[in-house]
Amino acid sequence: MTQRHRTRQPDFYSRVAEKFGGYSSGARRTTRFPEGDPEEVFDTVARTVAGPGARLLDVGCADGRNLLALAPDFARVDGLDLAPEMVASARRHLAASGLTHVVFAAGDASATGFPDAAFDVLTSRRGPLFPEEFRRVLRPGGSLVYLGIGEQDVRALKETFGRGQLYGRWDGVPVARQERKRLERAGFTVVRERDFAYDEYFHTPRDLDTFLQMVPIFEDYSPQGDRDAFERYLALATTDEGVHLARHWFVLHARVDGW
Repeated sequence: MTQRHRTRQPDFYSRVAEKFGGYSSGARRTTRFPEGDPEEVFDTVARTVAGPGARLLDVGCADGRNLLALAPDFARVDGLDLAPEMVASARRHLAASGLTHVVFAAGDASATGFPDAAFDVLTSRRGPLFPEEFRRVLRPGGSLVYLGIGEQDVRALKETFGRGQLYGRWDGVPVARQERKRLERAGFTVVRERDFAYDEYFHTPRDLDTFLQMVPIFEDYSPQGDRDAFERYLALATTDEGVHLARHWFVLHARVDGW
């Protein structure tokens, strides 16, 4: 399924939440960011566009931990996720945070149900991208901050397994360029686009195995069924620092025309 039409699968994420208690597995890894950390850039852009009284909508919020870190910069925050178990996990994190201006709900990012022009900022962190709906709920001049998965992400892993998210897209038009065009057709002006190539080294094969069970690189990953492919990848990618994954993400910042 292509990034353009891919949506978060609620059954997959609910299984992850039930197994791991949220969207964190505890898999140990060392990460190297030669071009900067895309998560930090994403957060910085979101905070930069947060003005006094700003209202934020985050779609695909997962267990809410990342959103709760951003929440103090906004006057009101809504988090949506399709997976009920992820929403339940987010609400547990919210209760522990003491924040009172954040609401988590199960909802569909393609049809949020919010009124027109209800939000100043909309964020999607490796989540869905529905430009027309996002433009509808943003006020004129409002900002969309999107963290996406690039076509080169874990390419060697997917080639070894013969499948995976965005499989075979690495020789085509870059995903970031395609998403930019979709946003522009929907009435956004993209004011920032940045690619990030970085490296992750999982400390042990077990850490990588745990990680693959909780991310949608392969939504059908099975430690037993994929054992042969997993072993082949270990032979290819094991280094002195650990089992290597080459990552590729991108950040887009776009504004609704009318600024």
